[in-house]
Amino acid sequence: MTRRIAILTTFEGDLPFTARHPDDGAKVAAALGAQRPDWHFDTWRVSDEHWPDDASAYDGIVITGSPASVNDDKPWIARLKQLIRERHARRGAMLGICFGHQAIASALGGRVANSPQGLRVGTVTTRLDRREPWMQPPQDEITLYAAHDEQVVALPTGAERLGGDAGCENGCYRVGRHVFALQYHPEFSHAFMTDLLDAFGEKLAPEALALGRAQVATGLVGGVDAPLAWQWIAQFFDQAFPA
Repeated sequence: MTRRIAILTTFEGDLPFTARHPDDGAKVAAALGAQRPDWHFDTWRVSDEHWPDDASAYDGIVITGSPASVNDDKPWIARLKQLIRERHARRGAMLGICFGHQAIASALGGRVANSPQGLRVGTVTTRLDRREPWMQPPQDEITLYAAHDEQVVALPTGAERLGGDAGCENGCYRVGRHVFALQYHPEFSHAFMTDLLDAFGEKLAPEALALGRAQVATGLVGGVDAPLAWQWIAQFFDQAFPA
C-alpha cells in the first residue's frame, strides 16, 4: 500500500561541506525508500518556514536533525512543536531523529538540556533495555553515528524509554504506537561524518576529536547498524499506520 511521508528538515544554515552530500531530507527518503519503495516522500525545510499545507494528510512524518536547539525562541521551532502536539493528539505516526527526537520530547512535556560531555561527534552504541515487536530482527544494542551537544534529560509523560548509554540515558524512546524517537543518526554516511569532523574540529577538544575520528574509522571497518535501524523504522511505521 502506498503511504505518504512528510520529511520535515530542520537544518539551519549550511556548512561548506554539506553541498557535497545529499541534504537530510534526501538522506531519509533514500534510506526509508529502500525499505518501502512504494512509499511517497515529500521534503519540507521547516527551518526556512517551508511547511506542508496540511500535515495531517500524510500517513507519517519524520523530523530530522539540526544544529539548532529545541530550546531556542524561534517562530519555526514553536510552530514545529505545535504541529507535534496536534499530531500526537490524533495519534499520527512520527519519527524523530536527533533534533527531532528532542523536539518531540520538548513539545510533549519532556526536557532537553546540554549534554554533560559537551559536543559528541563519532559513534554511540545504545544498549536496548526494552525491545518492541517491530524491532525485528532483535538485537541487544545498536551502533549509529552521533553528532549532538544537547539531549533529552526528562522524557514526556507517557513515553517509554527503550535504551541509552552512559553518556545519554534516553537514547531512544516511544510514545504509544505512534511515536519513535532516537538521538542518533541512521541517515548519516561515513563520508558525511568524516567531513563533519573536519568542520567541527575546532569546536572539539583534541581528545574528543581523536576519539571521534577513531570511532568513525571503526564504523567504516566494522560497520554501523543503519540498515537494521531503517528496517526497524519501516516496521515501526507499518504498525503505527491505521489499518
